[in-house]
Amino acid sequence: MLSFFKTLTFEKSYLYIVLALAFILPLSRAAVSLFIVLLPLLWIIERGYKEKFQRLKSYPILLTFAGFILLQVLSVLWSSDTHQALEAARMYTYWLSLFVIATTIKKEWIEKIITSFLYGMVISEIFAYLIFFDIYAINGQPPSYPSPFMMHIDYSIFLAFTSILLLNRIFSKRYATKEKLVMFLFFTTVTINLFISTGRTGQLAFVVALLVSIIIHFRLTFKSMLIFTLVSSTLFFGAYKTLPIFENRINSAQSDILKFTKGDYDSSWGLRAAFWIITYDIVKENPLLGVGIGDYKLAAQKALAKNDHHFSKDVQKFCTHSHFHNQYLMILTQTGLIGFALMLYMLASIYRLKIKDAEMKELSILFTTIYVVGFIAEPLWVKQFPTVLFILMAALSIAASEKPQKSLESA
Repeated sequence: MLSFFKTLTFEKSYLYIVLALAFILPLSRAAVSLFIVLLPLLWIIERGYKEKFQRLKSYPILLTFAGFILLQVLSVLWSSDTHQALEAARMYTYWLSLFVIATTIKKEWIEKIITSFLYGMVISEIFAYLIFFDIYAINGQPPSYPSPFMMHIDYSIFLAFTSILLLNRIFSKRYATKEKLVMFLFFTTVTINLFISTGRTGQLAFVVALLVSIIIHFRLTFKSMLIFTLVSSTLFFGAYKTLPIFENRINSAQSDILKFTKGDYDSSWGLRAAFWIITYDIVKENPLLGVGIGDYKLAAQKALAKNDHHFSKDVQKFCTHSHFHNQYLMILTQTGLIGFALMLYMLASIYRLKIKDAEMKELSILFTTIYVVGFIAEPLWVKQFPTVLFILMAALSIAASEKPQKSLESA
């Protein structure tokens, strides 16, 4: 053990911490917080700041991330609810690790880090099935809620990403047939797990990412669309007929849609529709910089005081005591059209990254797609687990990318 620490360098330390973070990410909130703090702390201890800032500047996408994060944090200044603003801004301190990972992780380490995440998901999935089959309850979770370590919506994003990650590896020519057979088995169990979970957000994100994956590998042809239609229909029809939990969620969604089309917003989907209406009213009054990161609840109260849109008392109470169940609406409300534009530009920048490794490029596109879709139903950046998964995968995508030629010449 002593010899291990004697040979431990800063370079190896970054690798080991990110490997540990990737593995523990689906399993422990406390451990995730620890590793997220360790990364920037190690970066500070290592010193060599001039070289590090030159490295940061060599990736223009990191400047985009910095601009977005800075605007979110600065919006504390025009928030009247300072306590709520500081709580919301605290989550953006996690993003410091993105800059560290992106500039310290070597390309040849990335596959190991992603595989480490998969091992963590294997353990998480075992516990999910133990809950589902009523063998062992984690934190008293019933079989109808097989999400062992995080909320069901967050877990559905993890499952959707894992399923697509495995499918992408199965499509790859990099792995041997035996490896692909193991991956296919894991893909099957993860996808079933996704549909027995109660997170429709991840299920929708998975279907869209599945379409993108098929287009990537088979191009946009009649054959690829036929494959997608057959696969997605088989998955949904099979899940609907064999999994009562999934059947109940689909029936509930149909009921929700029917209710709010008749003007009744007192349902899961109806409340989400109500937030769109409220956000429109807020943005009309505060178009450019929004109401600040901490004032979205106060802004909802003010908007409904001016026009309640005939929402029931229960709907109004929920809408003034909750986040907006949509990341795009949250950013629009908090930092206005400027923050929203920065958010879209940042996501587009990940799509546009030049990554030579074909598998990593595909995974970068697919991970971003899952979040772009998931944001429609949930503000994933206000939650620890999905925020850190986004940070990890965005950072690895940047680390895998090629620096602009000008930066290489000036380095």
